[in-house]
Amino acid sequence: MANLEDKGGIFVKRSIFLAITLMIALVISSFATVTIVMTAGAVGAELQVLQTQIKEFMQQNPDIKVVLMPMPNSTTDRYNLDVTYLSAQMPVPDVLFLDTIDPPAFADFLVNLKPYFTDQELSQFFQGAIDNDTYNGRLVAIPWFVDAGILYYRADLLQKYGFQPPKTWDQLIEEAQYISQREHIQGFVWQGAAYEGLTCDFMEFVHSYGGNILDENGKVVSDSPQVKTALQTMYDMIYKYKISPVGVTTYQEEDARHIFQNGDAVFMRNWPYCWPLLQATDSAVRGKVGVEVLPEGTGFPGVHHSATLGGWELAINKYSEHIPEAVKLIKFLTSPQQEAYKAINAGQAPSVLSVYNDPAVIKAVPLFKSLYNVFMNAEPRPKSPIYAQISQIIYDNVNAALTKQETVDQAISRMTSQLKQLLGQ
Repeated sequence: MANLEDKGGIFVKRSIFLAITLMIALVISSFATVTIVMTAGAVGAELQVLQTQIKEFMQQNPDIKVVLMPMPNSTTDRYNLDVTYLSAQMPVPDVLFLDTIDPPAFADFLVNLKPYFTDQELSQFFQGAIDNDTYNGRLVAIPWFVDAGILYYRADLLQKYGFQPPKTWDQLIEEAQYISQREHIQGFVWQGAAYEGLTCDFMEFVHSYGGNILDENGKVVSDSPQVKTALQTMYDMIYKYKISPVGVTTYQEEDARHIFQNGDAVFMRNWPYCWPLLQATDSAVRGKVGVEVLPEGTGFPGVHHSATLGGWELAINKYSEHIPEAVKLIKFLTSPQQEAYKAINAGQAPSVLSVYNDPAVIKAVPLFKSLYNVFMNAEPRPKSPIYAQISQIIYDNVNAALTKQETVDQAISRMTSQLKQLLGQ
């Protein structure tokens, strides 16, 4: 049995969450129908969309009741709560909503789903996503939606000042400076808080300069000119070029979205879920937004556009007392019809290939047409059962540099040393 640790520290309210879960378990036992508990996210419109889907599922399956357990927006906090539930070997939550990097860490606590899905059913998903969810020959999760970081930009402002969407970070800095100074808004907002989202952003900068943190053999290679340049670029955006506010070091996804959606930034790095929200009737930038692949670096061989492979998976707690019903729920939520509904209404990119040919989906979210190839070629984070520790070392040190607790060189040196110690190198 794998050991799970709360990598973010023991939550002060951990006992409260356990107590709530126990109460749910007691309450559901009183229902005549089978009741399953599912953890859920609440970023953007995803919770409201899921509630509608669950209502439809229960109408089709009157013998199954689904109780949703909303989780924090922070991916790090979600991970820590999953650690709490699974390490306690509790039967609920039955269905888990996991980050794409979580399956290896939780594999020993999850149901092998391979016997429940035919090869034909599995062939409908991105193969890379299925590979991601397979660990030691066991399919421990099913891809629900895929993600990749993208660049949002104010198309109206770029046109006003005669700019094209930037192809390099240098061009983004130039355009963001020029426009933000004249419009009196921020130049570029992104995710700089010390959490998983910062690792995603940082890896895009690193890859774009042709660098990496671990090589293909798992060797630590973070002490390189490319990695240092990536972090220096992020730092300079805040303090030298002043296109990103100092407060970006506390931003998560929704913080960046609200600023951009209010019309207070020229560029934003975020995930596809933002698109329908930016087009909502109450959005200050409705009809004014364009999307593009993230810029590439300059000055090194191997520079390229890069997007961190993201997404979320559905898995089943192996201690669940209602595994067949949980499988039925997962198959419903990942059906082409429900994937299309989620794409249109939550802006989350389908994990099912056929949905990218759905005219209603492309009409609602035109960017999916161009993102298909992005998803096919997005770059993953390290696939490791101790990824959480690797990521925490990355985002803690990157954030320390961005908040001037350490210099860029000190942060890279400390990161490299800590990674080598963790991995026994």
